[in-house]
Amino acid sequence: MRAWKSPVLASRSVYERPGYRTLLGRIRANVGTYIRKQLELPRQEIAEIIQANLRAAKWLGIAAGLGLLALFSLVLLFIAVIAIWLPLPLAALIVMLLLAGGAGFTGYRGVKAIEIHGPERTITSMKETVRWAKARLLGRNAS
Repeated sequence: MRAWKSPVLASRSVYERPGYRTLLGRIRANVGTYIRKQLELPRQEIAEIIQANLRAAKWLGIAAGLGLLALFSLVLLFIAVIAIWLPLPLAALIVMLLLAGGAGFTGYRGVKAIEIHGPERTITSMKETVRWAKARLLGRNAS
């Protein structure tokens, strides 16, 4: 026959329950994990931004190559058409100056369109963490 144990006897003794030392160790481990995750977030977000920009750069490179081939054809056509009325070197100079002006204008517009920004999710998360920590440590609202 089986021996019956009362719930009081079946529970763990005071010495087997986790004490303050164990609880503080767990808190320290959890805070360490949380900090590691917070430090990993910007790396992950920046990697996502770079990955998206690399895909865009690949397509821009292909477009630039095809555009360059089209530009060579167009330049030769312009030079040939202008060379009908003017000497060939002068026609080539005029086309070159027009293309240089166009390149300068489009390059300036491209530089102005570049958006450089930091990892917004990380910044927001860190601000929330600081607010939360201030509220917990100082015992008041961090508003």
